[in-house]
Amino acid sequence: MSIIKRLTTTLVSRIDHVVGEIENHDALIQVSLGEIRKKVAEAKLRMDQLHREEERIKNQIEEENNKAQRWRQRARECAASDEAKALACLRRAQHCQARTEQLGHALSQYEGKTLTLARDIETSERRLAEMKQKHLLLRARQSASSALIATGETDDRTARLLDDSFERWEINLSQAELALNTHATADALEHEFITQEQQQALREELAALLTGEEKP
Repeated sequence: MSIIKRLTTTLVSRIDHVVGEIENHDALIQVSLGEIRKKVAEAKLRMDQLHREEERIKNQIEEENNKAQRWRQRARECAASDEAKALACLRRAQHCQARTEQLGHALSQYEGKTLTLARDIETSERRLAEMKQKHLLLRARQSASSALIATGETDDRTARLLDDSFERWEINLSQAELALNTHATADALEHEFITQEQQQALREELAALLTGEEKP
């Protein structure tokens, strides 16, 4: 089993084991998901290194092949005039060919490791996405549960306190409104008397005008 797969399995087991024993599930899961994201990022960096190494080996293989061709060409050119030199050139070509085969074997190993690592990363990212989605759903359920508690549907004591507060508030408002109504009634009575007095004064002034006398 790959390192990432083992890490994912271990963290999931840890979550399942510990989630029933601690209070802050959200924090634990966030830390665990953070560890998985970190390992996936490290695996991607490792895969990039493997790709670079593959490219380096491919370049070396191409270079060794070119060298082998040159040594064979030299062997053909000097075969007629200097057989010993021609044979030496062929030995160099064979050495380059052997080096090419070694590099090809190493390249196959790197490609196999890269392919396995790529599959592991894909699996880990899919598993991480699933766990993130489950985390979001559980957080939503937790929020809904907390909202129910806050509104008093699961807390009778809180509900009673809220009812008492509303009742006291309503009583205070009623007392204030009653005081305002009483004051308004008193003001209306005073206004009635003032109006009558003003009307009487106007009648007296009018009577004086009619009799030709000026009111003292």
